[in-house]
Amino acid sequence: MVKMKIENGFEDLKKNYDSKTVRRLSDMSDKFKNPNLKNNPLLYTVYMKDFVTFEVGLTVLESGTINGEYFMTKGHKHVKPREEIYILTGGKGKLLIQEGKTAKAVEMKKDKIYLVPGKAGHRVINTGERKCEFLSIYSKDAGHDYNFRFTERFFKK
Repeated sequence: MVKMKIENGFEDLKKNYDSKTVRRLSDMSDKFKNPNLKNNPLLYTVYMKDFVTFEVGLTVLESGTINGEYFMTKGHKHVKPREEIYILTGGKGKLLIQEGKTAKAVEMKKDKIYLVPGKAGHRVINTGERKCEFLSIYSKDAGHDYNFRFTERFFKK
């Protein structure tokens, strides 16, 4: 008899992943309005699990600011129009969704499902005092265009 594990917790992805992406300020200084390149803080880490036709990523977005602008993910839109699902698992953050020049920032609530339209650019901004963690689920054939330009910025008040 074959033993199968069909259940995983969010924390399991931090130990059992297929690939990992680490982003520091130097990787995305062009995404911030006024980057301070004197230091190179860790912005976020993504733990990815490959499921043949789709991928699941657990993103751990650090808390902090660069000259007052909140830490954020690099953001992207998909090369092929494929939806993406986001689920906040911890912390506080906003999901920025932009189609054309129209942008909407949604305050994410823990364990709620957010569906990003297939043609929209999207990124997450950590507006809290601790790490913001969220799951993303998307089709492997979506592709990522990281040159997408966002119109909205988020600064600590």
